[in-house]
Amino acid sequence: MRVKITEKCYTGTQGNMFAGEEHDIDERIAEKLIARGYAEPVKEKKAAKPKKKLMDRAFGASDLDTPEDE
Repeated sequence: MRVKITEKCYTGTQGNMFAGEEHDIDERIAEKLIARGYAEPVKEKKAAKPKKKLMDRAFGASDLDTPEDE
């Protein structure tokens, strides 16, 4: 779980963590830090959807060459 540290603290898995840092730590440890006021959860950003490309599908009759035309 990703958390942002609000107060300096220490965990056995990450060591010293200072205010303002973001860490990805075990969910159980993160819940304890949040409950005690040392951290707050980081809201994940939604992935941006790729923009659709506009395509010009129009073509003229001269663009089609078929063997039957010859």
